[in-house]
Amino acid sequence: MKQGLYGWLNKNMKGRKGQQGFTLIELLVVVTILGVLAAIVTLSLVGLTTNASVQSCNSEYKTVQAAIDAYMAANNVDTVASTTGTSSGPPVVFGTPTNIMTTPLALYNTNPGPTTPNYTRNGTTKFWYAWDGHGRIVGIFKSVSTTDTLSGCQIT
Repeated sequence: MKQGLYGWLNKNMKGRKGQQGFTLIELLVVVTILGVLAAIVTLSLVGLTTNASVQSCNSEYKTVQAAIDAYMAANNVDTVASTTGTSSGPPVVFGTPTNIMTTPLALYNTNPGPTTPNYTRNGTTKFWYAWDGHGRIVGIFKSVSTTDTLSGCQIT
């Protein structure tokens, strides 16, 4: 006797004892497994963004420090205007950190020329910096507040 594909599927795909779907336990197991997988993916993505922020800070710190060094070399100076209010040694109290690369040092010029070169690519930076009078960066912050530090960003 020929039943065709539909007849064969209808006959052989029925569950035992006439079941027509999934049990509550089967659904709960699947939902639990999906929840655990979603939690693992979410936690791994949070770690990636934190690590990216630290890497960005470290890279930008090196760029700003190199710009200060280049500024000091080009102008043949040993001391520069600091953001800390002191010209020697690490400060006990920070002054106002800056993310604007035009003051107190002209690291960025909107109209660069032979006597006013650019030492950085941009006029502002993502992070705020404090440096002493010898041009050494002594603090990196997430905002203008000196208590808003970024853990993992290392001054070397």
